[in-house]
Amino acid sequence: MPKPLPAVLFALLLLATGVGLYFFTSSSRSGERAAGLESALRKQQAEMADLRATLEGQNAALRQQLAERGIVPVVPPPASHKADPDARRVEMVREIAQLQARLAAAHASITELQNRTQELEAVSANLTAENKRLAASESSVREDLDGSRRVVQAMEAELRAKSDRLSQMEVTLRKAREEQTASAQKGSAAATLATELLEINRRRENTVTALQRRYRELTDQLRALAMRLDRERDNPVAAVPDISRIQTAVQSAEDDLRQLANLNVQAQRVTQKLNQK
Repeated sequence: MPKPLPAVLFALLLLATGVGLYFFTSSSRSGERAAGLESALRKQQAEMADLRATLEGQNAALRQQLAERGIVPVVPPPASHKADPDARRVEMVREIAQLQARLAAAHASITELQNRTQELEAVSANLTAENKRLAASESSVREDLDGSRRVVQAMEAELRAKSDRLSQMEVTLRKAREEQTASAQKGSAAATLATELLEINRRRENTVTALQRRYRELTDQLRALAMRLDRERDNPVAAVPDISRIQTAVQSAEDDLRQLANLNVQAQRVTQKLNQK
């Protein structure tokens, strides 16, 4: 049957834990590291308390089982004050040795925790430096992005302005082409009218020339008729052919005059069309 844990040993263990906590607290270099180690020691104390409670529960369960079977456990007699002083000293030395061993183990744990804390502090310092470097890099990248965004916005604005100017130029070019087409059409029509007017003028000149020729012919015929009438006053019938030719010439001249009048009207109409172009 397991024996209950002696109260003196438990008290010494608590004392060792307190001493370890004192050494740890006094040797810690920062509040955060001391708090972490103190938390670890408190956790160990809680585990020891749980162990004590477990052992006491096991002892109680064993006593109950023995009582149910009618077995009375032998309780060791209380220590006599008249015991051998050497035995007590030996027991105390043994307990002190155990306490020192536990204290050394606690110091080793504290040293290990301190080393681990230093490693964690170094890692934390590296992480802090890395975070600062990343923050600086992020700031630089953000500045570069902002600069690139501003450049892109300026380029977009310039492209929009160029697109607007290009649209205006396209509209102007389209109007110019339309005007050029209209001018070409007008020029073609004007050329046609000019050609027509030239043809009319040519016909007018020909008609005027024909009228001049007929005028000379009429003049000659009238002069010849007058001379014939002077020579042959007694024979007026002889002048009939001359009079017939004169009438034919006059009729032809009148036709030429009417044709000239028509050509003048056509020329005036074409001239008005040219002025409208």
